[in-house]
Formats: sequence, C-alpha cells, structure tokens
Amino acid sequence: MLRSAIIMLALCLCQIAWAGPRISVQPFNGPDPECRAVRQQVARIVARHGFRVLTSVPSVSGTGQYPQIARDRELKAFVVADVTTRGNRLAVTFLIWQGADGSVVGRWETSAGKGKMARVLGKEFWKRLGPAISKALAPPSTRMAPAPTMYIDAGSHRDGNVTGVVWRRR
Repeated sequence: MLRSAIIMLALCLCQIAWAGPRISVQPFNGPDPECRAVRQQVARIVARHGFRVLTSVPSVSGTGQYPQIARDRELKAFVVADVTTRGNRLAVTFLIWQGADGSVVGRWETSAGKGKMARVLGKEFWKRLGPAISKALAPPSTRMAPAPTMYIDAGSHRDGNVTGVVWRRR
C-alpha cells in the first residue's frame, strides 16, 4: 500500500516537472452554456498539444494587465474569446495575447451551428491559432537560478593568525 502511494506521488511530481509552458484560457464572453462548452474544448485542445492550461485566471478589465499577470503566474499566452448567438448558430472570435508584452499575436473568427461548433473547433482551432500560441513569448522569469556552491578556505599561516578568506568555486 505504501509502495503504491510512493509510486503515485513520484508520477505526479514527474508530470508537474514535465508540464509544458503555461497558457491561460480566460473566461469567454457570451451566453453561459455555449461559452462553457467552447472554453472546455479549447482548453482540451491546447492541453493535447503539450501546454499546461490554467482556467483559474480571472478576466481582466484592461489588456494592460496581461504582462503583469503573465509575469506573476509564468504564463506564455492568454486565449480569450467572444461567443455570440445568432439564431441557431454560434459566432466565436478568438484572440491570443502574448504574455511578454500583452500584444495580440493571433486572431480567428468562425461560426457554425450549435451542434457543429465542436467539430469545427476540433478541426480548425489548432491549425488557425496553434502557431500563434506556440510562438508567443513569456515574460522574463523573476526566479533566480541557484547560486553555485562556494567553499571558504579559512586556513592560517604557521604562526596561527588567520590571513583572510580565499573564495574558490568547485
């Protein structure tokens, strides 16, 4: 029992360590049931292509906030969309915002019947916006790399007085 728990923990840690760049799929604007379905499918498509998808990042009131949010959460890009209903059809406009500077790096508009939108997204979303997501730049990391190990040689001369500290790297 303990052995299987340790194996599961190791697998989870490996999965986290190997997770790809982080992409935020923002809450979409529009009618709730349709937005939720489109957003879930987009998140699955992006995750299938090796990205770690975050859906917990809230909407922002101004696009100038994207670079700071991207820096704080280490995000490469944001996927946002507006979904509108026109009778029995859905029209969706997607924008890909780059995390480094908050600029738009991809845009795609599509429309389809409510029952066919899932198929359209499955076939076309990555073809149209995948290159923009892949090429988006993340802001520079604020994390510092670990410092190299330093050893102090605090030896003394023959008379017992400490002469000073000599730094050397290994």
